[in-house]
Amino acid sequence: MRVLYSKYELEEREHLFRTVFESSPDAIFVEDFEGNVLEANPAACRLHGLSREQLLGKHVSELVPDDHRDSVVGQAKLIEGEVEGYSQSSDGRRIPVAIRSSPISYMGRNAILLHVRDITENRRAQKALRDSEERYRLLFDRNPQPMWVHDLQTRRFLAVNQAALRLYRYSQDEFAVMQNIDAIWNQPRTESPIFLCLPNLVEVATAKHRRKDGSVVIVELTQHTMTLDDRVVALVMISKVMSCR
Repeated sequence: MRVLYSKYELEEREHLFRTVFESSPDAIFVEDFEGNVLEANPAACRLHGLSREQLLGKHVSELVPDDHRDSVVGQAKLIEGEVEGYSQSSDGRRIPVAIRSSPISYMGRNAILLHVRDITENRRAQKALRDSEERYRLLFDRNPQPMWVHDLQTRRFLAVNQAALRLYRYSQDEFAVMQNIDAIWNQPRTESPIFLCLPNLVEVATAKHRRKDGSVVIVELTQHTMTLDDRVVALVMISKVMSCR
């Protein structure tokens, strides 16, 4: 059913849509099917360091780095969902962006609506997270104390450091395929059920462990439970090797 609006209602709707367009923190472009910019909001001007008058009429290939011109969105490349690419500012700076597009009717002609979001901060945060993860991975892998992480529900090994490989004489692949941590235990386990579900608990114990060659090592260990990827795990560190036989 077609909805009819009064002149006042049409003016109010136009004002609302114009306000949304002008106030959007993300760049919004309208382009024709040939890739020429028909309209751009203030955020689009800020993204490229150009005025609205400078943007209008430009071909979108002029707004991306040279090596990304073949990937600009046109009639044949309307995007389902969001993709990532690069825009280019007037001073030549490459700006990582996320792009959504959809076909629209604009001023009586077929056009494409582009929603372009600057993801520079997201990329920076992701890199910082990767760098941090790498640093902590190195601290774990190269720690001189034997350490591992296991899932408290399945009791399977999730990570084992190099010192633990040397102590137990298994490889990373061999630890990965072990059914559970009982493979290295040489005594009945009396772990409290509370450790199966609660994070931030610490237990210090002495245990007999079995190495790959069948020899037994008596160790003092500290187990700290924590939440990792929505599951409770235990970080175990061998603080002292008391004897081997």
